Amino acid sequence: MDIVKSFKVFQLVAQEQSFSRAADSLNLVPSAVSRQINELEHWLGVRLLNRTTRTVHLTKEGSDYLAKTSQIIELVDALKFKKNDHKNIEGKLKISAPMMLGQHLLPQIVAGFKRDFPNVKLSLFLLNRKVDLIEEGFDLALRVSHLADSNLVARKLGNLSFATVASSDYLASNGTPKVPTDLQQHSCLINSAVSSANRWGYKINGRVKNVKVAGDIDANESLALLSLAKQGQGVAFLPEVYVQKELANGTLVEVLREFRPEPLPINLLYVSNRLVSPVLKTFIDYVVAYFPEVMPKLEAEVLYP
Repeated sequence: MDIVKSFKVFQLVAQEQSFSRAADSLNLVPSAVSRQINELEHWLGVRLLNRTTRTVHLTKEGSDYLAKTSQIIELVDALKFKKNDHKNIEGKLKISAPMMLGQHLLPQIVAGFKRDFPNVKLSLFLLNRKVDLIEEGFDLALRVSHLADSNLVARKLGNLSFATVASSDYLASNGTPKVPTDLQQHSCLINSAVSSANRWGYKINGRVKNVKVAGDIDANESLALLSLAKQGQGVAFLPEVYVQKELANGTLVEVLREFRPEPLPINLLYVSNRLVSPVLKTFIDYVVAYFPEVMPKLEAEVLYP
């Protein structure tokens, strides 16, 4: 048995949660993939996967072994990697990012990276939730938040500011909130994709405090909320880069600016107890290097389309 090959097959099955999808990626028949997993389980003496007719899930032992076998695979790849192979680097990365970054920022990063490294395959998942990098097979994730202590390595990329906005027509009909608690008398457009959807944070007396808000419309996507705000349907709390054009041309008006909370950090995360493969390290270095260029460019494009 080619043990490294079996590790790679196991890693792909765990990532795809399917023997057939893993087989398609490997250009094999599903029975061959199943046989590889059976042989690996026999060799290790543990059950790695729970199978049903429709799904495949890691066992507790499988989750532990996935982390260990991933380290071995990355070490083998690193040993084969040479400096002069940099431009010809090959591999596949599975990346998670929130919708607010994936819609505007990440495509520019990915496009530039693919021009420089055409042999790398990238799978992007725009998800407004925190993924489990190991359990769900992600190589790295971008998050906009303050981070709790964990086994993840964080590389700070920048900051994302938020603005409270409404249309002139809405404010003319409903009045302008002067302090954050005034929002309780307004129809607020709620982003249902975030965990604290009905609580907006503002800096009050030098401290960030949450204000409870409510409204008749909620949506799980920021661009929809932006469009609703432009049509006078309520007050929205949105990333500043989403609304700069509208603020510049007067379509939207920012309110409560003096109470703006501190910007949230944008972090790139990957698992700390894994050796970083050449393709992952290359992508991380690329994002860290080019993020400062992309962010100002993004803001300029929004302001001056």
